Amino acid sequence: MRYAVYFCPAPASALAALGRDWLDAALAPAGILGIRNALLADVRRYGWHATLRSPFTLGPGSELGDLRRALAAVAQRHAPMNIALRLGRLGGFLALRPTAECAAVHALAAACTEAIEPLRAPLAEPEFQRRAGGLDAIETLYLQRYGYPYVFDRYRFHMTLSAPATVEEERALQRWLAMRAAMLPAARIDALTLCVERSPGSAFEPLERIALHRASVA
Repeated sequence: MRYAVYFCPAPASALAALGRDWLDAALAPAGILGIRNALLADVRRYGWHATLRSPFTLGPGSELGDLRRALAAVAQRHAPMNIALRLGRLGGFLALRPTAECAAVHALAAACTEAIEPLRAPLAEPEFQRRAGGLDAIETLYLQRYGYPYVFDRYRFHMTLSAPATVEEERALQRWLAMRAAMLPAARIDALTLCVERSPGSAFEPLERIALHRASVA
């Protein structure tokens, strides 16, 4: 069983509605139905989210209650924030990304990483070797230390829209997404969502939404 800490938009938000429409195959125009289904398998499995702490396994002696308490402590130290998002690319795939760097969301992701670290099982050596290919020295160090290479200065807030696509496929997807993404209001990041993968390869399910509630400084 693996857990992850995500930002999942509030169900009533415009961002959540975009995600539901994007992932619903029934709403796809005929011209991109096959393309979208082929490229969205992982997006559907991991859910409509931005990663704050990548999937991990609890170590011996750690329990779900410990994880919940650690995340509640993080939530008490961080205030809700708004982030404007735009359609863009990251690592060869389409994603929604911030229009500008946001120190607050980087701090939130870093706090999640640090809080969970004492509870996390280390990566097995075969898994480390599998993931280490193509990483630079800093990313390899982070993978070894935290079980994930894209933390702290390498963290990039994003909401994945598809797997890497050909130029023609990406253009077709962008035609559906561009206007809808441009009309989005700023994303309201107001909670941590603890998610679980109950068995290898199964979909991640939300377990608990933990509200951010540090009072903003006037």
